[in-house]
Amino acid sequence: MKAVDLNSANRDLLGPLCRSCDWWVSARAHGESDDDATRRVWEEAVEATSGFFGRALLDDNEVLGWMQVAPAHLVPRASRLPAGPPSADAHLLLCSYFYDEEYLNGFQRLLHEVESALKTRGATALEAFAARHPNEDEALRGYIREKNLFRPEVLEGNGFRPVRRTAEVTRYRLDLNTLVPVARRSRARREREKAPAIQPV
Repeated sequence: MKAVDLNSANRDLLGPLCRSCDWWVSARAHGESDDDATRRVWEEAVEATSGFFGRALLDDNEVLGWMQVAPAHLVPRASRLPAGPPSADAHLLLCSYFYDEEYLNGFQRLLHEVESALKTRGATALEAFAARHPNEDEALRGYIREKNLFRPEVLEGNGFRPVRRTAEVTRYRLDLNTLVPVARRSRARREREKAPAIQPV
């Protein structure tokens, strides 16, 4: 399993609806544009600023899901949301899609991949908008696609803190300079790999 940057070269990893969606890209009502020209121009602007506009999680060649992210100043919609606008120094976690919407481990792994990629590129903070979902059966979902918002419990469990609440919507922030890189392999595994092989007698 691996995560890869989303950019103009591999945007086909996104589903067709996501490739043409301009909801975050424009402050207009969703669906006013019938082509993806606006979306492509936006992707190019985000890529020129950040080097990517999201990450996708793959298992071999199968796409499991993706998250999209952009500098706050390149997300016109965000200034109109309750609990907005996002901080000027932040990148904004826009949306997430997993073919298995209850694959919370995959969601969390990809969230950490996005955070790491942003930190490596010198970003200072990641923000996201969230709302509580009344249906407890949805507890394994990190993203509420019907509302285009994240679940606060999942953000809080991954180090985000609330910065502003308006009605049901809360804006969360994660300061990326607080993240500490850790080795992906355990010390015990490294010790096993260094140990000499036992030879038969």
